[in-house]
Amino acid sequence: MNESLIRGSFKVVCPLLGILSLIFLLRGHDLPGGGFIGGLLMSLALILHIIARSESRTKMWLNDNYSSIVAICILLLVLVFITPMFIGKSGLSAIWTKIPFPIAGKVSSVLLFDSIVFAIVSTSTTMAYVKFVDFSKRNKQ
Repeated sequence: MNESLIRGSFKVVCPLLGILSLIFLLRGHDLPGGGFIGGLLMSLALILHIIARSESRTKMWLNDNYSSIVAICILLLVLVFITPMFIGKSGLSAIWTKIPFPIAGKVSSVLLFDSIVFAIVSTSTTMAYVKFVDFSKRNKQ
């Protein structure tokens, strides 16, 4: 793969992927797939960052914090699931705010759920990439 092409396009493509992933996340809280697709796009931006910059800091941060991120996300998912039960609704029912926000519109617990899915998908797929690359480097030696 041509590394100069990747490094040259990094400064433009990486921020665009990050912005596009956030747009998918915010738009997708009313439609299916926002958190998942946005998380995949964010992981592409992170993987491009790792490839273009050879960022060992990003890899080390992921290795150090991966289990903490997943644990916090699972705890938040449980809270999103049980919170509607306290007001007499079934689990995972949407709870909407009364006040619309400028960019996202009326925000619901669905946006929180999509944000958690976004974090899990982007972290997990980036971590999977890092582990696959490390595994292939070890097997080549």
